Amino acid sequence: MQHLRFLALILVTLVIFQGCNPELTNPGPSETTTSEGVARPENDREWESFNDFITSVYQAADSNKQALVDSFLIWADDLTGIPFIEENTAWFLYTSNSVSSVQVAGDFNGWNPNGSSLNHLTGTNLHYRGEDFEMDARLDYKFVLNGNNWILDPRNPCTCSGGYGPNSELSMPNYVQPPEIQTYDIPHGSLESFYFSDTTQGRTRSVKVYLPAGYEMGSETFRTAYFHDGGEYISLGYARNVLDYLIYHEEIPPIIGVFVNPTNRMEEYAYDYNFMSMFVNELVTHIDTTYRTSQLPEHRAVIGVSLGGLASLFFTIQHPEVFLKCGAYSPAIWGEYNDVVAMYENSPVLPAKIYIDGGTYEASFLDAAFELHLYLDANGWDTRAFVWHEGHSWGAWRAHLDESLKYFWPMTATGIDEG
Repeated sequence: MQHLRFLALILVTLVIFQGCNPELTNPGPSETTTSEGVARPENDREWESFNDFITSVYQAADSNKQALVDSFLIWADDLTGIPFIEENTAWFLYTSNSVSSVQVAGDFNGWNPNGSSLNHLTGTNLHYRGEDFEMDARLDYKFVLNGNNWILDPRNPCTCSGGYGPNSELSMPNYVQPPEIQTYDIPHGSLESFYFSDTTQGRTRSVKVYLPAGYEMGSETFRTAYFHDGGEYISLGYARNVLDYLIYHEEIPPIIGVFVNPTNRMEEYAYDYNFMSMFVNELVTHIDTTYRTSQLPEHRAVIGVSLGGLASLFFTIQHPEVFLKCGAYSPAIWGEYNDVVAMYENSPVLPAKIYIDGGTYEASFLDAAFELHLYLDANGWDTRAFVWHEGHSWGAWRAHLDESLKYFWPMTATGIDEG
């Protein structure tokens, strides 16, 4: 797999700003008190490095150790925020006198806290651990107290919501927070909701449809992007904001977004031919007869994350007469779910666009996805792939939705270029 790692490093998109998304922050602790509620002392010194700070505490009289810790936390928070960033090292910091152990779990260690314990600085309430990351990495994490109490980092206001609730977010100095997920004072598309009952499976599921600003004013038809895990794509992936932003800035043409919720995700997204038949024959037909959509397959995209990414690849290879644009984010095509690779290998080259996206901190997903990408690229398919120093997280997926949409339907000075 070494060639994949090398390719991953080449393909990483470099970014230039630091910070967290204010929409995703929690209030954190008071800026005027320690974690124990005691007034913080004024900062009366600076440190050349974290190790310089640790040394200063070891050398201090016992009565001064905690004051040095409190001063350092103020200084570090003002300098880089917490976790404290020192070149490519992130120092995780937790303060408490009442815990027996503190561990950190996150994207970088597969969410397994074993082996990632924080050290306790004797004579103080500080627990600390340093980890090295790429300068443009963005990762989710949590602290684990006493082996079983998983909490957000109380000193880090930056959080990222996921399918199991919020996580603390670490962004290294060269990471850029995606501007397109924010809310702006620009024209906004509308969102319609309904329940769709099918005859193929006999199930009812919720669907939301994004209509671009000005939809009701014209008579033209629109390209359509279908999203698996539709509710999460709106609530966690900020897809509505992304569409508003890209359309307003003329980075993509106005499109319709169809956000479809599964009823049994593990079943429907894993080569479920009945679900696929329902989707392409009933749901797409309903959308086409209800809204002003173009019915050309090159004007339809199907997009998903993880198992939804697998389903998107599956739909495209099985029904290119319906979908010729595929966005597969961290697609779960490894292990028992790798059948889709053979489907592409046994297919003639299709006039499709296949977008694949993954993170270096989700190795099993990344390696399998890029093996498919390398095959497609070597055999004449129109494919694009990006690797990021991120994990299996909505924090990554929401930041890169724009990449697939701009690849599918890029805007040029003369209009839409579909390649």
